[in-house]
Amino acid sequence: MLNKLKRGIPLSVLFIPTLFMFSGCTSEPASKNPTYVAAKVNKAQLTDEDVFDSNLNHEITEEDIQRAIAQAEQGFVLPARSPVILVQSGATTPDSEMQLEMSKYYRVSVNSGVPPTKARINRKSDEPVIQNNYMRTLRLVGAKGRQKAIIVYWGTLETGKVDDKTNMTVWSTYTGGKMPSETKSIRYLLRFALVDVKTGNWVTYSPTNTEREFVQSSFNNQSSAGTQATQIDELKRNAYEFASRDLSTRYEKYSR
Repeated sequence: MLNKLKRGIPLSVLFIPTLFMFSGCTSEPASKNPTYVAAKVNKAQLTDEDVFDSNLNHEITEEDIQRAIAQAEQGFVLPARSPVILVQSGATTPDSEMQLEMSKYYRVSVNSGVPPTKARINRKSDEPVIQNNYMRTLRLVGAKGRQKAIIVYWGTLETGKVDDKTNMTVWSTYTGGKMPSETKSIRYLLRFALVDVKTGNWVTYSPTNTEREFVQSSFNNQSSAGTQATQIDELKRNAYEFASRDLSTRYEKYSR
């Protein structure tokens, strides 16, 4: 049986907006409607191609591979209190809880994590259509704002039920609405990509899954929904607290 995680107490922090960043941004308020989390999950997500600036339209040469190896040998370092751009995939603004936790270790600005709409080609014109890569555009913004790195994260909420035959927990992605009656536990999965503004070098990081028991409410539907939302919010806060602390420790010094 999973032990309940202790709720962390976020500290008050001062956000310092930078040029070309959103000034005074706050995340969307967490509604007590249990579809709140699923609504974010269902939005268009940033893809690896968006974030890693991969150009697969040209031939990859041996020189390309050796150059990438040489760059990777430099490692990835993100010193404490570095100015960073924080992005939540699929959200116009990262969750306020994540902003609070990251601000304990870095100077945080935010940017939209909604994939850009592809430009339509005007067939009547011979002028080429320029469609800049999402990350390359964001690196330019970061360069002008003197940001050190861009931190992108993806979050997925999953529900777990016990399989009667194997007595093991089976996980499935939460899609919104009331939790299935057989739900025994919930977990929040996080994945990060850290991109250096100057070089474009990147690393990926996936912290240990944050899990907790899920307590089904025996009250009316409204109270049950409130209890459900409270448990989800607490789970996410704990996930953000652990991931931010672990990420900062991992990349504060030389890291390969």
